[in-house]
Amino acid sequence: MKRTFAALALAMGLALPAWAQTLSEIQTLAEQGNAPAQFALGTLYRDGQGVDQDLTQTLKWWERAAELGHGDAQYALGNIYSGGYGIERDYVLSYMWFDIAAGQAESPLLAPIAQSNRDVLVDRMTAEEIAEAKQKSTEWIARHGK
Repeated sequence: MKRTFAALALAMGLALPAWAQTLSEIQTLAEQGNAPAQFALGTLYRDGQGVDQDLTQTLKWWERAAELGHGDAQYALGNIYSGGYGIERDYVLSYMWFDIAAGQAESPLLAPIAQSNRDVLVDRMTAEEIAEAKQKSTEWIARHGK
């Protein structure tokens, strides 16, 4: 059955091309390396909208989008790792993704929120974990030129 997700994507605040209106189109775009579609597909898996709820698929698609520099996906990964929602809590990865998202210029609202969330984690982390997270963030930024 063909389901239309344009309204859902709009409600979630996702920036998808206007012509990406069905799950199969979103999936095709995601598989072709379209970061907004990858983030949208991961979000659909998180929420179980049009697909079975599947956190493994959520992480897969959000990580792909994040690797392409998608700030919302980076921020979402920071949240999921800090909260341990369905996965083991990982403050190092959470800090890393919040730090990377904080440096994104694409969303002026996202950066300060990501920075604030990153800074809150400091009280929950050891000095070694903070150093590891900063190193991972620095390496990611160096690899991606962001």
